[in-house]
Amino acid sequence: MSHNAFLRIGPFSRASSLSVKALRAYHETGLLVPAEIDPQTGYRSYSVAQLTDATIIRRLRELDMPLEAIREVLDARDPAVTGKVLSEHGARLGERLAATQRAIDEVSLALESPAVHTPIHLRAEPSRTVLAVTQMVSEEEWMPFLARAVGALKEAAAAAGAVVDGPFGALYPTLLEDDAQEVAAYLPIATAVVLPVAARSSGVTVDVLPATDVAVLVHIGDYETMADSYTTLGAWVAANADASDEPVRECYLVGPRDSDDTARFRTEILWPVRAMGEPS
Repeated sequence: MSHNAFLRIGPFSRASSLSVKALRAYHETGLLVPAEIDPQTGYRSYSVAQLTDATIIRRLRELDMPLEAIREVLDARDPAVTGKVLSEHGARLGERLAATQRAIDEVSLALESPAVHTPIHLRAEPSRTVLAVTQMVSEEEWMPFLARAVGALKEAAAAAGAVVDGPFGALYPTLLEDDAQEVAAYLPIATAVVLPVAARSSGVTVDVLPATDVAVLVHIGDYETMADSYTTLGAWVAANADASDEPVRECYLVGPRDSDDTARFRTEILWPVRAMGEPS
């Protein structure tokens, strides 16, 4: 078989067991660039020889190897370099496995005795007037969105003469989506105000958070382990309350704008629940 033969992206995807989405992503990052791109149609074609690189990429990604490490292997095409990269990645996997086991142990303990391991309590949240900005956000866009939102909301509050009446926070839907979810960042204010045109043009609105009962847990530390706190709080709610369909609230008591030390971060997670006896 000639290694100069070409396969269009569809057949190459099937032959390499890499999805078309993955191939497009590897093209954009320069990891696996098509041998030919039709200037008229934009159709991508790959050489049969590129199946070797595709196989290397697929197998190393199955080991969860970062793309930059894979790029090092492909650029060097040297067994010694490949061995070195695999050894280093193996050490990192060992560290991650140990960290994962610690997290599993911590979550298991929290689920067995959440009130002791992680204090959780019920609280009645009053209705709050807020400045808000809403956007569809992917996981990668989450932190940049919050950073932009808190700046925009504080600027809008200052421009409108609003009195800030609580910590910056955000609302998250109870149902997670793979691609993106609607996040509403908010800043509580004492009373409703008329926003200047510039603030309205940037997407800031005046809104009201309804009064609700919530189960409260304070997550301590960086956001990488936030999912564990949600697991603990969700298990507590299942055992002690009745979860409502209202968005979950996060209040950033101490965050990146307040400290460079992630160990000092404090995030209050407020899970809306129905009052006891309230119909589902």
